[in-house]
Amino acid sequence: MKCDVCDSNKVTVESNSILYGKQYGTGKCFYCHDCGASITQATGGHPKGKMASKNTRILRKTCHNLFDPIWKYEMKISRSNAYKKLANKLGIEKQDCHFSLFQTDMCLKAISVISEENWWMK
Repeated sequence: MKCDVCDSNKVTVESNSILYGKQYGTGKCFYCHDCGASITQATGGHPKGKMASKNTRILRKTCHNLFDPIWKYEMKISRSNAYKKLANKLGIEKQDCHFSLFQTDMCLKAISVISEENWWMK
């Protein structure tokens, strides 16, 4: 596997404690030994998205923190419809609209959209 950030071949499966200090989820991640980018390993052993730098991982978490409450806790829209609306606003296909696929530029665009009050209704 090549790194999505620096194109290095020095990507290995590691304990995700390398990132968090303890294991979460599957306990594994793909980690680039050249630039430090990573992505969680899914249960089936494949990457759960695109590798991201530490800054991009922070932006992805920010996206989730803004996005998830509207479907998860407030139940104002279904998760699927929320991603569909976001994809439309970002000008991308719905299948490409997941934060684990976003790099910095798309995270920043998404944050701009989902920071607006009732963005999914507009």
